Amino acid sequence: MPVPQVPGRQAGFNLLELMITLLVAGMVLGFGIPSFNAFIANNRMAAAANDLITSIHLARTEAVKRRTSVTVCSSSTWADANPDCDLAAGRGWIVFADDDGDVAVGGGEEIIAANPPLAEGVTFEIDAGAASYLQFAGSGFPQTAPAGTPITNIQLCDERGDISTGKDADGDDVAAGRWIAIGPTGRPQIYRRQADVQASPIGGC
Repeated sequence: MPVPQVPGRQAGFNLLELMITLLVAGMVLGFGIPSFNAFIANNRMAAAANDLITSIHLARTEAVKRRTSVTVCSSSTWADANPDCDLAAGRGWIVFADDDGDVAVGGGEEIIAANPPLAEGVTFEIDAGAASYLQFAGSGFPQTAPAGTPITNIQLCDERGDISTGKDADGDDVAAGRWIAIGPTGRPQIYRRQADVQASPIGGC
């Protein structure tokens, strides 16, 4: 007489287990995605500020090394073979040896660096009445060109405005935006504290 076969146990989720798993996964994603988005936004803002600071330091260093004027200016044609300043509505920016100090790339004036626009979502404002350039003399000190008043303050902002994104080592709130100030000697200073960003000459984000 044949022995009856006992069907094997089927592994897997039943409906209740599946619903609980989906609920837990949804909660994890609900907490994790906002944190991840904030992490990306913070890195994007830090990268934008660092790019600008690097260009300013580069221009100042090159001015001293070359013993000539070096200009940082906004440029809509930064990616072209022969980029130039666009003081009204530049997007990227360039650093160049501005031997005659006219904030325009002339014949024989070397392009030292060309930078693409800031990351999408990051905007910047400059001092009221300032033209979109910063120029250093061969001494390394900033100087005014015929193009108009140079930049002394830059405000970087994104859609988050002036909200706090956490605390620094001293327990102060860190702002979503940044304020870059160019001092009388030409040395740039970046401010991250929420109180500083909100109190910038430009008025915060």
